[in-house]
Amino acid sequence: MKSIIAGCLAAIAAMSASSAVAIEISMERGNATSKIIVTGTIVRGDAKRFKDFWDENAYDSWNFIVSLDSPGGSLMDGIEIGQFIRKNGAHTEIRRYSPEIAGQYYREERPDAECYSACALAFMGGVEREVAHDGKIGFHQFSGGTSTSATEAMETTQLISAFLAGYLRDMGAKPELFEHMSGTSPENMFVPSARELSALNIVPQLGFHEFKLMPKDGLIVATAVNERNPGPLERLYEIETLCWKKRPIINLYAVEDGQGLSPEMATRSTTHIDGFRIDTISGSYEYGKDNIRLYPNQRLLASLVIDPKVARALGGGSGMVAVNSYTASGVFISGRIEAPPGGDQAILASFRDCL
Repeated sequence: MKSIIAGCLAAIAAMSASSAVAIEISMERGNATSKIIVTGTIVRGDAKRFKDFWDENAYDSWNFIVSLDSPGGSLMDGIEIGQFIRKNGAHTEIRRYSPEIAGQYYREERPDAECYSACALAFMGGVEREVAHDGKIGFHQFSGGTSTSATEAMETTQLISAFLAGYLRDMGAKPELFEHMSGTSPENMFVPSARELSALNIVPQLGFHEFKLMPKDGLIVATAVNERNPGPLERLYEIETLCWKKRPIINLYAVEDGQGLSPEMATRSTTHIDGFRIDTISGSYEYGKDNIRLYPNQRLLASLVIDPKVARALGGGSGMVAVNSYTASGVFISGRIEAPPGGDQAILASFRDCL
């Protein structure tokens, strides 16, 4: 069965992209993270070229991001590139860069990146995925085929459809993405909105999102947890926002008491924590020790007191909360808040009496 599907896909790929120029592959190296930049139309054989490039170059970084900017092309090669990316634990992004120049280390980011058809399937292979703010990703039905009868054409279509649906499922997409894809003719393109990118899990939400309102100790709070945020050094698991005595408060929690701060870290005279930063759509705001309270040996890590204008900005769009430590203390408390278009209404509601 697998060989039949592969044969069908290969035939379609050969028909749809045989006359195009192969993709260009280059690398922007970094100490911890390097980018493999892929541009141009994907043609048959590009999956092998991509794998060969990886084997020859991806040897001196901890993490890799595959940056894609392509109108599409060979269906099978797009899928094979995506499978290879996932197997190697790399991330993907849709972003356009300036052409490679010999001797120039960094590439300038350019607007209007696009990733359509086969490129979109390659993009889905990323463990983490990001679309530039002005970038576009598009999906549609596959086209082509060499069937000689209506019956054979139907069987081929069913096989390939099942294969594609399984691939998208394995990459973490919601089933509705395949429905959109199969319902869009080859001459058209389903270009997801910002909301659909999240809802269909094309771009997984890695930050704190979907805050929920609930009563707590006579107050109304908004809270969200993120099981993916805590790590070997990162403590933050839950963010809670509220208004207390006309002051906007952000409470930060660990998973459990055992991951709380030590007395040394939580005591004002000995702590390495000297403040915090709030990044919002309207700017970044720094606060010192007077605006933070730390708690030892419990799930509640810290309470942050912010200004009403910062609370309004934080509820109005995506942002970042980061507690500062001026030494390598071995403790990180930070998390990104990902808001839907128009802001997070639960966060705004929790701050309402302070605004």
